[in-house]
Amino acid sequence: MARDVTQIRKLGTCRVHFGDLDMGYTQGGVTVTITMDQVEILVDDFGSVPVDSIDVGTNIEAVTPLVQAILNNYEKVLWTGARTAAGPAIDRLTFGKRVGASASTGVLILDPINDTDGIRIHKAWCSSIDDLGYNNEGTRIIGAHWRGMIDESRANGDKVFHIYGQMS
Repeated sequence: MARDVTQIRKLGTCRVHFGDLDMGYTQGGVTVTITMDQVEILVDDFGSVPVDSIDVGTNIEAVTPLVQAILNNYEKVLWTGARTAAGPAIDRLTFGKRVGASASTGVLILDPINDTDGIRIHKAWCSSIDDLGYNNEGTRIIGAHWRGMIDESRANGDKVFHIYGQMS
């Protein structure tokens, strides 16, 4: 059973960093959802009332409406694409790789510009994006949806993400 623990308020405009790339600012606010997956332990004597609930994972998802859409950002976000050159002045991403490749991951930092609260997802990957043609008054927006994975190299208790600033 998935249980929504908290939906952190929209973080507002953020500067987004993924791996070693500064992906620029967002427009419309970043949304982060944290859920805890639980297994309820039921005992015949108590019917449908659980006697315990066991944590089987804490998940984090973030939606970043990236407003500074450049090919480098598309290349990092759309990790299934391959960058190719079609002549001296034309750069593009092509798609259609064989399936089965692992997701490209990196540290995702969501750094709000009007607040001191921020989020670091230690091993994030882009799971989907919104319609590529979406724009807001002529500004192209990449609505990137991110998920966190376990980073086994980190200390126990800090393997997926942490919140820093006043919320921490």
